[in-house]
Amino acid sequence: MTKKKQSDSFIVTVDDENNYNLVENSILESYAIKSVEMDSVGSKQIHTDGWSYDILLQPLYDPHKLCDLLDLNTFHAACCDAVATDASGNSWTLNPSKDNVVDENVEPPTDVMTFLNNIPDINNLFYKRTYDCRATGYGVIEIVREGKSDSPPQTLSHIPSYTLRRAKDGYRVKQKIGTKEVWFVIYGKNKETDGTQFDVNAETGEKAPYNSLAPDERANELLWVQEYTPKTEYYGNPPIISALRAISGDVHRAEYNSNFFKNYGMPAFSVIVTGDFADYDVDPSSADYDVTKTLKYKISQQLKQVIKNPHSAVTILVPSEGEEGNVEVKLEPLSVDTKEASFRLYRKDNRDEVLAAHGVPVYRVAVNETGNLGGSNIQGSNNIYNDKKIRPIIRTNENDINLLLKNEFECTDWVFSLPELDKKDYATDITLAKELFNMGAMTPRDLINNFGDKFGLKVPEDNDYMDSYFLNGKPLESVFTGGTTGAAVLENLQNSLMDEAELYDNTTEGEEGLPNTDGTKNTSIKEDTRSLRRTIQEAFSS
Repeated sequence: MTKKKQSDSFIVTVDDENNYNLVENSILESYAIKSVEMDSVGSKQIHTDGWSYDILLQPLYDPHKLCDLLDLNTFHAACCDAVATDASGNSWTLNPSKDNVVDENVEPPTDVMTFLNNIPDINNLFYKRTYDCRATGYGVIEIVREGKSDSPPQTLSHIPSYTLRRAKDGYRVKQKIGTKEVWFVIYGKNKETDGTQFDVNAETGEKAPYNSLAPDERANELLWVQEYTPKTEYYGNPPIISALRAISGDVHRAEYNSNFFKNYGMPAFSVIVTGDFADYDVDPSSADYDVTKTLKYKISQQLKQVIKNPHSAVTILVPSEGEEGNVEVKLEPLSVDTKEASFRLYRKDNRDEVLAAHGVPVYRVAVNETGNLGGSNIQGSNNIYNDKKIRPIIRTNENDINLLLKNEFECTDWVFSLPELDKKDYATDITLAKELFNMGAMTPRDLINNFGDKFGLKVPEDNDYMDSYFLNGKPLESVFTGGTTGAAVLENLQNSLMDEAELYDNTTEGEEGLPNTDGTKNTSIKEDTRSLRRTIQEAFSS
């Protein structure tokens, strides 16, 4: 009686040292990604993190774990850096207010400039606060006063947001690092319902009459910003919360690759044996079990010999049952590129979800992708990114400083400004400007005024040609006056000389003619003028 056909299969893998191993399909199944479950990294509300929340409010997510996400995902960290860099700029200006026309020769107030210059790298200060806000949902800048509560600020300083927790009263903030604790107050919030201001003790957090505490006892003020969320008005929600599963999935993907290839190597090809064959039928848990008698072991030994001699023929002996020897052995190369491509696509999907959560274009995280047919949508993405993400943050940073200038220095004639993100597509603009210039719509002065700042160009003051228009490379004036080319100039000159020669030709012999070289009068004028015309024609024709 012929036994029912059976089958067996396993995968041949290659490790880093080019050693070939046989891996059961069951092992591959155990490594398959069935689903991505949320892990504890940044995915649960905090319950115990060393803080006492009697009078404090818990953040929606543990700020420490949110900071850990920066180490787990490259693109999340890159997005936080990109937004913080673009929104903080690398310079600042103090310009006259539009509502108050100030003589350009008037200098800004000395105390205002002293305050701004005392801030150590104000752009870096905004960078850190914005980075914190993108990573944890809220960011903080400390106002430092050396005197009493009503003395003007001396400088500003950054405080890491993950060290701060807000009190339920809405105006106090507590910082805790190790065993040390200190209280702060949010700027402008330390007021009673009737508007009366008060101080807060930095050590105890208790209220005190305004201006009653020494500078070392008084709680400093904070400029607090946060990402909006309807869940709470005390803390913000970082944008990465909506993409936590993408980060978790990417972590699982990396662990899968690392664990599988570390233990088994790269899948190379599969061996499939089907038909009526006899395998070693002993329970592996039995003491009499001998792995060298199994079909898998025998095939693996034969394959290893073949692999050592890659140009030799492949001969695999399989013990069959029945007279027909109905056994089939297949060696099928695995599509490793497809497997790797699927992982790359999975990672790309996770990457795109992180970028979408932050609203950052892919090119801002040092990834260059072209659109359909080799095109690019960088300009459109840049405009949306600048208008929806960067500009509001720039305005918030500017408003904080201008609020201090107004409230603390009574300065309303001058406005603090940060540079806008340069979103010009100069290649496109220059091409358009070139067309306008050749059509007589722009002058050289117009070109320098539009592109001079970018390329360091200045208009020469003593050059009158800077205001000339050109049509296809020719001065516009020459187009309407018949042209001023070399040929046209010579032709005009020739015609003028011929007219003069004709004048002499019409002179009669009885009239006084041209003087000869010996001083006598020449009566043969016609002959001389004919010779003159011939000379002119020969000269200009050459």
